Amino acid sequence: MLVGRAGESAVIAGLLSRARGGASGVLVVVGEAGIGKSSLLDHARETATGLHVLAASGAEPERELPFAGLVQLLRPLLGRLGALPTVQSEALAQALALGPGGPHHDGPPGRGERFAVSAATLGLITTAAEAQPLLLLVDDVHHLDRPSLDAILFTARRLLTDAVAIALATRPGEGVDDLLTDLDRLDLTGLTREECGVLVGPRGLTPPEVERLHAVSGGNPLAALEMARRPELLTREVGIVPVPRLIERAFVRRLDALSAPARVALTVVALAGDVDLGTLARACAASGTDLDHLGEAEEGELVAVEADRVRFLHPLVRASLVQATAPARRRHLHRMLADALPDGDLDRRALHLSASTLGPDAEAAVVLDEATASAAHRRAYAVASDWGERAAQVSADPAGRAQRLTLAGEHAWLGGLADRALEIFGEAVASAPTGESRRRALALRGVVSARCGSLVEARDLLLEASAPIAGDDPDLAVMLLAEAVYACVYLCDGPGVRTVVGRLDALQHRATAPRSRLLGDLARGIGRVMTGEGVEGAVLMRRAAAAAGTGELVEDPRWRGWLLLVPIWLRDSGAARGLVETVVLDARERAAVGTLPFLLFHAARDDATTDRWTSAEAGYQEAITLARESGQRTDEAIARAGLAWLYARRGQEDAMRSEAEEAERQCVRSRLNFGRTWLRFAWGDVAAGLGRYEEAVTHYREQQALVRHLGVDDADLSPAPELVECLLRVGDVAAARSEAEAFEGLAASKGQPWSRARAHRAVALAGTTPEEQFEAALAEHARSPDAYERARTLLAYGAHLRRTRRRTEARTHLREALDTFDRLTAAPWAEQASTELAATGERVQRRAVGAEQPLTPQELQVARLLGTGRTTREAAAALFVSPKTVEYHLRHVYIKLGIGSRKALAERLSEDAELRG
Repeated sequence: MLVGRAGESAVIAGLLSRARGGASGVLVVVGEAGIGKSSLLDHARETATGLHVLAASGAEPERELPFAGLVQLLRPLLGRLGALPTVQSEALAQALALGPGGPHHDGPPGRGERFAVSAATLGLITTAAEAQPLLLLVDDVHHLDRPSLDAILFTARRLLTDAVAIALATRPGEGVDDLLTDLDRLDLTGLTREECGVLVGPRGLTPPEVERLHAVSGGNPLAALEMARRPELLTREVGIVPVPRLIERAFVRRLDALSAPARVALTVVALAGDVDLGTLARACAASGTDLDHLGEAEEGELVAVEADRVRFLHPLVRASLVQATAPARRRHLHRMLADALPDGDLDRRALHLSASTLGPDAEAAVVLDEATASAAHRRAYAVASDWGERAAQVSADPAGRAQRLTLAGEHAWLGGLADRALEIFGEAVASAPTGESRRRALALRGVVSARCGSLVEARDLLLEASAPIAGDDPDLAVMLLAEAVYACVYLCDGPGVRTVVGRLDALQHRATAPRSRLLGDLARGIGRVMTGEGVEGAVLMRRAAAAAGTGELVEDPRWRGWLLLVPIWLRDSGAARGLVETVVLDARERAAVGTLPFLLFHAARDDATTDRWTSAEAGYQEAITLARESGQRTDEAIARAGLAWLYARRGQEDAMRSEAEEAERQCVRSRLNFGRTWLRFAWGDVAAGLGRYEEAVTHYREQQALVRHLGVDDADLSPAPELVECLLRVGDVAAARSEAEAFEGLAASKGQPWSRARAHRAVALAGTTPEEQFEAALAEHARSPDAYERARTLLAYGAHLRRTRRRTEARTHLREALDTFDRLTAAPWAEQASTELAATGERVQRRAVGAEQPLTPQELQVARLLGTGRTTREAAAALFVSPKTVEYHLRHVYIKLGIGSRKALAERLSEDAELRG
């Protein structure tokens, strides 16, 4: 019977009720050892009428066994694997060792495969919930293996309208708190004095003893029950002892009452984890005891011996026993267990063998290498990393140690443990002063730093690693230098870009692999654009993009994202734009969540420079979510900066401020100066749009100073055209003309239509031949897809025509500007265009801003996928949500667009540019 906990039981009842009604809910139950978390989960199970219950429990001995928790949880559902997309069903079957899988790839780490398992977990659970509501109970989450925890949390965060309730139980301060911060939390505290009395009532304690028991135990149920076993202790002065320590002492006293053979047998069970009785019997026999002695532990209410396993009645019994066993004795028993395990149980054998070893051990190293390969093959990269580190620790020679550490670091990166990967690569470099292992460790550390660590360190490491490699492997050196270019771009490091591009120029002719030559051309082109050689840079980038159409680069998901950089950097209407959607959809179909933040950010940036702002918002938001989940801090920060800039142009000041402040914090931490320039642009744009021109001038001046300090000559990072307009608004005509003239030269050096159009507008606003310059700007805008910039020029041109009393001509430009701003939901600029149009004498009929595209970013994503012929399940798999969530958004799409079928959606898709993408 559950004593007390009326309020907590009501929370659980609400969770279950929502699941029965088709709504999802996730609850994290947090409390110290013995506080009643397991009892509350048991209560949830007992009251889950009408729900199919799936349960798993973390156990410390199982913590390093790949997907041990997920196997427990999903075992009843595995018959439904065939309902999943092939890439997901194969990934999950491989992870859970249910069937064969493809080999682990070589080369620099990609980031996608482990997420296919998480996506499959989500798909399996939501598919099962369509037949019957589910309750998922996961106890002792802090002892769960990391791959299982990742998959469960991935699922928990993506449930919306599915009949699934999830209850997770964990102790605070056990290393998983940060992973659970965004989920609803229920903190368990101690029972009241009266509730303690009810709990221990059968023991016949006196009121003073109950009072003392409650005071000492703090109302912790397990501590109270254990103390009630020895009421004579309540009369002693025990001082202030932490409750977990009180419980541990109580269990140790009961363990001390066992005979020596029973104590050894129970210790074998404690170290073994969830293994069969045959293995336990062999290990006990080798240790000089047998399973029959467990009868004493049963009588002492420490364990329950069941038909096929031995179960501890509380995790602290196991922990207390292991802690009280001498280290040498533990190592001996681990060795007995390793020898007793069947040959096929590689993971457990590696676990026990490594725990039995002190110092170098060739046999342990071989087994740990095999376990590393097996875990990586199953996409349990976090576990593979741990096995690899253990193998390195028992390596006899420095070269072998460095090689194993390098592989362990790569697996940590693949497993989403970016910070740990950087630490391991550092250990590998220290272990190998020279040689191939050092070069590889340096290179990989640089690649990981570029995504998740210090960009300065990434730049320096990539430069250092590429130099010795260039002699033997120029293709790899080119690829490392290409990564270094992009690290310099994110740093806005003008001198650094020039240095790296110089090395690439000297090395490019020696590269022979198509992928390396393509990456080299792209990186050299980007570097030249950033440092003011835009014409030559554009030639290199277009050449690379044309060659990549059927080349090796397109087929490699680890490098394919580079193709998105061409339309982003050139901002023209060339054929390269068609690659954007193709690359992103391919990553979705591969369930390559780890590569998506980078891709989605660049696709969103591309959308933000066209007329697809709702799509841009969806891309930025998804990139932020996935980057945060996978530890890719660089991509999260730059996506937040891009989203802030988008909100600024829409005049959504509160949303912009929230994103900008978080992005600034992240950008400063990572030295992501590229993002910092965007944020200053955003602050200036929001102020200018809302008519706060002096404030806007201040922000634009700050941006100019930052870009100048960084030594960057890219016209696209200059706010001069916006600054010119604001300077004129505050009456500083001379400064405006000076800025316009300087920017005209910078834009000419870049040589791209987007920059030249902005330059012509700036000169038109500040110069003596405005109409000629405005017309030139509009001609350049015709070669660029940026609807917002064209509308800004139309607004400025229309305002000029109105002031010169050419109202009829003005109205044409102002109507188009107003229509574009409304369509983009750029509210402040729509208001300015409306005011100018009204000043021409026209009666303005305003529609609601965004009336032609009322869809939310999530609804737009669903509409696009379904409108191009994908099924609900295919769309759900691509977006890493459940089919129910897709249907939920589709209902809103139908209502908002006034349609009622997939056929009508497809027709609307072909007509609407924003929907079409």
